[in-house]
Amino acid sequence: MRRPAAISLARSPALVLAASALLALSPAVPAIASFMPDGIGQIAPAPSAPAYPSAPAYPSAPGPTLLGPAAPEGPSPAPGAPAAPEGPFPVGPPSGEAFTVTADRIEYNSLARTLRADGHVQASSGDTVITADHLEGSADTQEVTASGHVTLSRGLTTATGSLLTYNLGTKVGRMENMAGQFGPLHVSGQAIEIAPGQDVVSDASITPCDPDHPFYKITAKKIVIAPDQSVTAYDASLWVGGVRVITLPSYTAGPHGRSGPSLGYNTLDGAYIEYANSFPVGAWRDEYRIRLATTTGLSAENILSERAADHLWKVDLGRSQVQDVNGTLFNIDRYTLDLEYDRQRLSWVPVDFQVETHAGSYRELATGIAATRAEGLATIATDTFRLGPRLFASAGGLARYDTYGTGQQRTVLEGSAALTSPLSTWASASLSYSGVGVNGGTPFLFDLISPSSVASLSYTYIFGGFVQSAGANLSYDFLAQQTTLGLNVSLTITPTTALSVSSQYNLATQQMTEVDYALNVRCDCVTVGLVYRTFPLTPSANNLMVTVQLNAFPGSNVTF
Repeated sequence: MRRPAAISLARSPALVLAASALLALSPAVPAIASFMPDGIGQIAPAPSAPAYPSAPAYPSAPGPTLLGPAAPEGPSPAPGAPAAPEGPFPVGPPSGEAFTVTADRIEYNSLARTLRADGHVQASSGDTVITADHLEGSADTQEVTASGHVTLSRGLTTATGSLLTYNLGTKVGRMENMAGQFGPLHVSGQAIEIAPGQDVVSDASITPCDPDHPFYKITAKKIVIAPDQSVTAYDASLWVGGVRVITLPSYTAGPHGRSGPSLGYNTLDGAYIEYANSFPVGAWRDEYRIRLATTTGLSAENILSERAADHLWKVDLGRSQVQDVNGTLFNIDRYTLDLEYDRQRLSWVPVDFQVETHAGSYRELATGIAATRAEGLATIATDTFRLGPRLFASAGGLARYDTYGTGQQRTVLEGSAALTSPLSTWASASLSYSGVGVNGGTPFLFDLISPSSVASLSYTYIFGGFVQSAGANLSYDFLAQQTTLGLNVSLTITPTTALSVSSQYNLATQQMTEVDYALNVRCDCVTVGLVYRTFPLTPSANNLMVTVQLNAFPGSNVTF
C-alpha cells in the first residue's frame, strides 16, 4: 500500500495527461485531488504520513512540482483527432473556486476527466463540503454523486441523507431521505431539491423542537424554504403532543409575518387558538388574525400597510393588545390610520428625531369607554457622548398631543438625561433624571400618563453564575418628596430557567411598596413566562401575568 499523496489536477487536457501519467505508476491510493479553475496543476506528497513496508518508492520530489506547458506529454491522441491545446487554461464552468476531493482511494480517468473516490470521502468547493462513503464526479461539469452516510454542509446549514447529486459550481442538487438543521429548525423529508434561490422538501416535517420527541411539528406534502423570505408548507398539518390539531392548504412564516394557527394563553384572553396570515396586496401588505379565546371570545384584527420612501402607512382595524407606561396589557378595539416616519438625523446637531401620527376610533374593553382619538408624537435622542475615560452622557425627549371625541385635550412633555460609568468589566453605575409634564386629561386607562420628576442613582454588578446579576437603585421623587430604595437580582436556575426578583422600599414611610417576581422557563420549543406583581399596601392591586408560547418558525436565512 502506498503512502498518502496530494494531487492537484489542472483543467488543461495537456496537464491532465501529464498528471495521469504519474498516477499510472501505481494503483489507486489515499489522495487529495484538486481541480483549479485557473488551470494551474501540481503534484506533491501529502503532509507527513507513515511509510508502509509494502509501498514502492515514489518518484523523487523535493517538494511541490508545478505542471505547466513544459510538463511531460501523455499518450498520443488518436489518428485524426485534433491536437491538444497548449498551456494551462480553465475547462468547464468558471465557478471561480477550487473543487477538491480527499479520500482513502481515488481513481481518475484522464480522458473522460472523471474520478471515483471511496472511503472517508470529502469534496469541497468554497464553503460547500460533502462527506460520504463513495463519490463519483466530473472535473469538467463539477457534478458529483455521493452515497453512503452523505452529509452536505454550507455555512451554518447541514443536511444528511442516503444519496446526493450536486453541482459544486451551480449549487443545485437533490438529496434523498434527508434530515437537516436549517438554522433553529429541524427539517426531514423524502427528498430535498437544493437551489440558490430556494430549497423544496417533499413529504416533509419541520419543527423547532427536539426532532426525536417534538412537542409540536408541522408535516406537509411540500415545504418551500426561501432565503431571508419565508418558510411555506403546503397541505400542512399542525401536530401538538402527537395529536393532529388542524390541516390547512398552506402555512407560511417569515420576517413579514406568519400564516397559520398558533396556541397560547394570557391573562386577558385566557387560553386561545389563533389563525394569522400575511400576504402582499400590490405595493401594500395585508396581515390579519382571527382569535378564539376562553375569556374574550372571538376577535379579529387586520392591518394593511405600505412602506413609501422614509415612512410607513398603516390601516389598523380590529382588536389589538397595547401596554400602558407601567407595562399593563389592555385589549383595544381600534379603527385607525397610522403614519410613522423613520428616524431621521439632524444635520446641524448630533440628534436623531422621529415623528408619528395616529387617528381613529378606540374602544377600551376594560372600561367600556369608546371615543375618537387623534395623536401626534415627536421624539428626539442624542448620541452617547464620552465625557471622560469612564464617563458617558446621553439625553432624550418626547412631545405628545392628543385630542379626544369627548372634548378632552392633552399635552405631554417628557425629558431624560443620564450619566453612565462602566466601573469595571462587570460593574457599572449611572445617575439619571426623568421628568414628565402633563396638561389636560384622557378618558382611557391604556394611555394614562401621570406627571413625575425623579432623579435616581443605580449600581449593577454582573456575576455570571447562579446569580446572573444584582443591582440597587436609590431614587428621589421631587413631586411626592419621597425617597425609594430599589433592589433587584436575577438568578439562572437552569440553562433554560431564569428567575428575577425586584422590590421597592419607601424610606419616608418605611414601608415596602412593591415586590415583583418574574419567572421564564423554556422547555424545548415552548416558553412559559410568569410575572407576579405584589403591592403590600394594597393587596387587591396584586396581579399575575402568564404567557404560554409555542415558539414560532422564524424566517431567517435557512437555505443551502
